[in-house]
Amino acid sequence: MLRFFKWLFLSLIILSGIVVASAWTNMGQAPSASDKQEFGRSPQWQGQRFNNSLLQEKVDIWRASKGFFLAGNPNSVPQPALEFPVTDAAVYQTPPASGLRITWLGHSSLLLEVDGLRILVDPVWGERASPFSYMGAKRFYPVPLALQDLPPIDAILISHDHYDHLDIATVKRLKDKNIEWYMPLGVGSHLRHWGVAKEKINELDWWQDATIKGVKFTAIPSRHSSGRSIFLTDTKKTLWSGWAINGPQHRVVYSGDTTMHPDFKTVGDKLGPFDLSIIEIGAYNQLWRDNHLGPEQALIAHQLLQAKTLLPVHWAGFDLAAHGWTEPMERLQAAALKSPAQPQVLTPLPGQAFELQAAPKNNRWWPNVPWQTAQQDPIWATKVDELIKRQ
Repeated sequence: MLRFFKWLFLSLIILSGIVVASAWTNMGQAPSASDKQEFGRSPQWQGQRFNNSLLQEKVDIWRASKGFFLAGNPNSVPQPALEFPVTDAAVYQTPPASGLRITWLGHSSLLLEVDGLRILVDPVWGERASPFSYMGAKRFYPVPLALQDLPPIDAILISHDHYDHLDIATVKRLKDKNIEWYMPLGVGSHLRHWGVAKEKINELDWWQDATIKGVKFTAIPSRHSSGRSIFLTDTKKTLWSGWAINGPQHRVVYSGDTTMHPDFKTVGDKLGPFDLSIIEIGAYNQLWRDNHLGPEQALIAHQLLQAKTLLPVHWAGFDLAAHGWTEPMERLQAAALKSPAQPQVLTPLPGQAFELQAAPKNNRWWPNVPWQTAQQDPIWATKVDELIKRQ
């Protein structure tokens, strides 16, 4: 019996080693000591980690894990599997007549054409949002625009280093192209580890900006976190952000992953008004209400940003929470109908390229499946002024 347990213990060690080895490269590279010295200039750096200006309520990891893995929502994944038309890459041979064209590629990946510049936002073509190739959140459908069919790209914006926003396979496919990469502080460590030339990597703190061909990118505050290690040892070792894109003719703002915070109003006042807000609406839960907005707060953020039109993202891509996969959009539309401002909410198909003057607003392409209302499962961030909550 003793021999049996020795072999069992040894087998578990070997198996654990194989599992860790399979994810090792994908986890990336933590910032170096010299990187951390540079972080000391950032108001967000607290000596060992980055932090939010509004602190987050501590998550009960056990409750969160149990709620996610044991919830068993039969509607968290599309049944049957989703299928979408392949994007006709020929559309990109002609510049958008208005100067602004948007292609939502699913989840939070986008191709934006803004005043003559082509920008990829959080590009993820990988099969799973996970450190492992064989398990973890699997995408609901293939990306409608094949990576090899992309038009020439000028810049890539990364919001943070979570797996559903930063994908090693995609980075390696794009690393040798003549593209400028922009990301929050510390994320460049992963990209250098994966082979992106350091001269192409631009790391910005909140409110810092860079300009290409007259289009300015500004890293804007978000209230979220970061980390790729399966051991959670690198949590908040790199920064997270949203992005404001200000061109000569058009202004676009992307929330990144975030929950509610007062800086939405500051961004709107300083860098808005915006033609388009691109805001996350999915992957919410009571236990991580200080990490994700949820649909109702997304609508408030849109208003605080002073944006004309809202494109909801971070939904219908991966199974990352226990809510139904259509619920974020159902709740967002319900909130929009009740809003006195009557905001314009876009509903494009993944892979559909469009300009704002012909934007899809009432294209209900998802099926009717059961979902919980805001009253049944309210999602509100902590430590946020009640006036913002009532906007």
